[in-house]
Amino acid sequence: METWNLGYEKSKKLAKKIYSKIGRIPCPAFNGELVAFTSEGFNHLVRKGRIPRTRNEQKKRFALIPYIEEMIKNPQTITFRQTEEKYTVNRHGKNILMTSTANFWTFHNNIKDCNIKLVIRQIHHGQKQFQSIMSDDVKIHRGRGKKKKS
Repeated sequence: METWNLGYEKSKKLAKKIYSKIGRIPCPAFNGELVAFTSEGFNHLVRKGRIPRTRNEQKKRFALIPYIEEMIKNPQTITFRQTEEKYTVNRHGKNILMTSTANFWTFHNNIKDCNIKLVIRQIHHGQKQFQSIMSDDVKIHRGRGKKKKS
């Protein structure tokens, strides 16, 4: 599998167009519960926290977006992990210990000889939402650039 034969800006624009049409998808692995595709999920493809990913890394992830729906509807393997973070908040002069729980499901599929991982996240008991998609098997398309007019 290769990235699209487009420059970075056109790849990002096309990826955003495809991604924004997804909306919400019912997932059989979650008994038909909807998985939401928010701007937060798309932003995670572009940056990790506040740090932008390299353009090549972004283009690799963009090329995987058309396979998201297929992976959600027909996951081959799913792994689960849960994280818990404890922190204190000041409420009316008293420090209160709070706990935040996040659930992560990773869908593993092999599509076109490409091992793809798609991550779904749920914080507390909120909605399940797309977090990320990745693969080490996507090759960067190396076009020849624009031809010069003679």
